[in-house]
Amino acid sequence: MKPRRKKLLQSTFIMGLGTLLSRVLGMFRDATTAATLGMSAGGIMDSFVIAFRLPDVTRRMFGEGSLSVGFIPVFARLWNSNRRKAWIFASAILTYFFVALTILVVIGEILCLIGILLFPYPSKVYIVSELSALMLPYLILICLAAIMAASLQTLGEFLIPSLIPTILNLVWLFGILVIAPFWTDDPLVRCLLLTGCILCAGVIQLGIQIPFLRRHGFVFRFRPKIVEKEIREVKASFFPSMIGLMGTQLNVLTATLIAWAFSGGASDTIWWLGRMVYYPLQAGAASSIYYSERLYEFPQGLLGIAIATAIYPILSYHAANKDYPAIREELSFGLRAILSLAIPSGIGLMLLSDNLAHLLYQRGAFTPEDMYRTADMIYWFSFGVCGFCSIPLLARVFYSIGEMRIPFRVSLWSALVNFVLGMLLIWEFSERGLAMAASVAATFHAAVLIVLLGIRFHLIDYRSLFVAIGRSCIASTVMGIVVILILQAIPGDDSKSDIIRIVCTTFAGGVTFGGIYLILGGQDLLQLFSKNKRNDDSHHRKRKKRQ
Repeated sequence: MKPRRKKLLQSTFIMGLGTLLSRVLGMFRDATTAATLGMSAGGIMDSFVIAFRLPDVTRRMFGEGSLSVGFIPVFARLWNSNRRKAWIFASAILTYFFVALTILVVIGEILCLIGILLFPYPSKVYIVSELSALMLPYLILICLAAIMAASLQTLGEFLIPSLIPTILNLVWLFGILVIAPFWTDDPLVRCLLLTGCILCAGVIQLGIQIPFLRRHGFVFRFRPKIVEKEIREVKASFFPSMIGLMGTQLNVLTATLIAWAFSGGASDTIWWLGRMVYYPLQAGAASSIYYSERLYEFPQGLLGIAIATAIYPILSYHAANKDYPAIREELSFGLRAILSLAIPSGIGLMLLSDNLAHLLYQRGAFTPEDMYRTADMIYWFSFGVCGFCSIPLLARVFYSIGEMRIPFRVSLWSALVNFVLGMLLIWEFSERGLAMAASVAATFHAAVLIVLLGIRFHLIDYRSLFVAIGRSCIASTVMGIVVILILQAIPGDDSKSDIIRIVCTTFAGGVTFGGIYLILGGQDLLQLFSKNKRNDDSHHRKRKKRQ
């Protein structure tokens, strides 16, 4: 038990470190993009967000969703029994996905061509079709790179997969800082150049992993009949696991599409509704979701995805041995750790939304109005941080015990809640309604999964969970008061003041939260950050003896 727990902590640390680097570079990337293109750019930035969102969400569904559940367990099983067969299996999966993705991209290119032919420039349909036509091949590159990353994770190589997004950020920064400004001032041409840089990043993301795979013995062999059974197993779990794990990304994609479809000028009417209704959203609504997403996803990546990715192999191991008490123990520990940190993270984002948006974005083409719109989105998205962080772990628990349908159905219900609320709230709250809807849907999603895991499968220790949540709420409340007092005590509205506020509140808030949490008896965070987590071996032995 102890070596496995230590390995979990080490893997979590590596994944968290790689994710942290990616998130920091991602924020710098988005800050430079905002300064160059602004929020609306006549609707061009919205169209670029749509064009990039489609392959990006698909990549997340692959890498953080279906591959981690369908591909990794099968590949790991084959690796432990027959490594040659494992590489044949990986080769077959790469081939099948390449063919399927190529067909999907060809269909998408045809649709883009239709959009370009039917709608004149500069309509937003024409612009999004032109950008998407260039961006779609990235879908093939990044999804194949995700399969390779999943293979490396299975072999214990967590560093390279965690750094794959960093490559995109670096190439993106080169494009937006070096290429685009010296080439043209036209926002559309700049977006086209940036799209070309993204394609180059995809080639690098794919190619950089090949030497590491070959070091482990990878040789491409397409012999699908040898692994026909394993391929059917992946196919059976692919779609349900993809939707079940990535409900949050599906909701964000839905919100982005709604924002793009229902945004226009203040005096413009919606042409596809007979020009009888004015647009409820302004141009830049989709961009406001994109810019705010980087900040509320920061804790999700460091907590939810990192812990869930590292703990899933251990859950699968216990599930294979039918050791449900051990699953309950690992799940309870992971969920307590996630929620104990997600609560103060959400409150911190809420209180610092204006300062963060101002510091990161308000420069160049990004106007004060754009900044306030982004800050509002960060504020309302922060209410869903606990849900965003919890879902990756909760869904993986179901998959580890062989339950594919439950997270799939709950995710669809969450998507319905998000869509209905979003369509209702945009007329009253503009784009803020989309953030409200996404936060409610994520909280609903996580709550339903927790209830089902506890009541139906008895895998949730509700007592320790509620104690940890209560402890975190008390500590977060005190932390919030300290943060508010510091924000009021530091004057100024420039970037220097923002940095001072953010640094001081982060340090003081973190110390306050940690101190109060420990005073109240919380040990989960110490166990998470310590390499020598408590040894429960004697407890498990006694429990097994009683059974």
